[in-house]
Amino acid sequence: MLAAARRRRLFARDVRVLAAVSGGPDSTALLSALAALRQAGEIGALMACHVDHQLRPDSALDGAFCEELCRRLDVSLERVAVTVPAASGVQAAARRARYAALFAAAERAGADVIATGHTRSDQAETVLLRLLRGAGARGLGGIPARRGRIVRPLLDRSRREVIAYLTDRGLAWRKDPSNASPRYLRNRVRAEILPALVALAPSAEAHLARAAELLREDDRALERISARIVPRGATEVEVARLLAAPLAVRRRAVFRLWRAAAGTRRGLTAGHVTSVLALLRRSRPGRVALPGRLEARVAYGRLELGLPAVPPIASADVEVPRPGRYALPGRPEVLEIACGVGEPPEFPLLVRTRREGDRFRPEPGRGGKKLKAWLIDRKVPRARRDGLLLVVDALGRIVAIPELGARGTGAGALEARLVGG
Repeated sequence: MLAAARRRRLFARDVRVLAAVSGGPDSTALLSALAALRQAGEIGALMACHVDHQLRPDSALDGAFCEELCRRLDVSLERVAVTVPAASGVQAAARRARYAALFAAAERAGADVIATGHTRSDQAETVLLRLLRGAGARGLGGIPARRGRIVRPLLDRSRREVIAYLTDRGLAWRKDPSNASPRYLRNRVRAEILPALVALAPSAEAHLARAAELLREDDRALERISARIVPRGATEVEVARLLAAPLAVRRRAVFRLWRAAAGTRRGLTAGHVTSVLALLRRSRPGRVALPGRLEARVAYGRLELGLPAVPPIASADVEVPRPGRYALPGRPEVLEIACGVGEPPEFPLLVRTRREGDRFRPEPGRGGKKLKAWLIDRKVPRARRDGLLLVVDALGRIVAIPELGARGTGAGALEARLVGG
């Protein structure tokens, strides 16, 4: 393990490590190996955390076993019990609860990293599972040796090697009966598919793990290219730049836009990405609904991901009898009307959204045109036009469009702007 940890730069000599221990063979071997690294001065402090999911009547026995193991290895242990919802997807729910408990324990212990006992066998199983689900390079890259504060020092070792290590050192371990249940697909891959592949090709497990490492490298390279097109935090991009890139880069670019707009990597499926990419080759504006009330919009040569345009104000027109601040029903902003030096328009004014037949004559400017045509010339996205606020005088002339900073004929000394929101 030391050679692999050095090659992958998982530890430093002063690093504080929290080991996740379940009592199973992998985590038992992990803790023993980490204790040896501590003894050799390769890591700093070593602590352990056992998370009891309370999914079996005898689950507390696993914690008792871990206590005895930690006493034997001179490692401090924290035992944490979590509640896992008794619903479908219990394994995923247990995983989320487990990692939340581990991160909280790491904070309490002042640990720099959290070490888990994932092995090369786990890696091979993960690759097969994701292959069955139609994953791309990112998914088939499997389990990384490091992700944030999580490190996996045993990822280059097979489960068979783990068992041999424990046997040589006379270390016992606990068996979780749920690992043999055919109810879970991973267990069936472990018990049926992977052994069949190893029977056909004895090095199948190692080759699957190697393929995962190669795919992770490919994915990182493609991600770097997509980052040049869609910088971190960007929610829009020129369509021409996307179309000039290979399809694999375009897909990652859409995911980058999604992460910035949604604040998470989760929720966007391959089907959503395909629908978004289909917008790029349309000769007219379009949009696609996405999870979380977001949407993808293409207009004026740009692709944007975000919330739909602000809807029109929810109630009747808002009358403005004099300068001041006015609430806008259904909108978070406040409209501020002021008058500078010069002749203001005649009050009262009216605040509303656009109507059929509206015309606009900007100031300064010659002549006027339909508001719709003027907005198109200004490249205001269609999704935004219906929500624009218009300040209109008694003659029905548009004297201001605050959101665009536009003033119309008759505005005079009027100043209109949106505040807050």
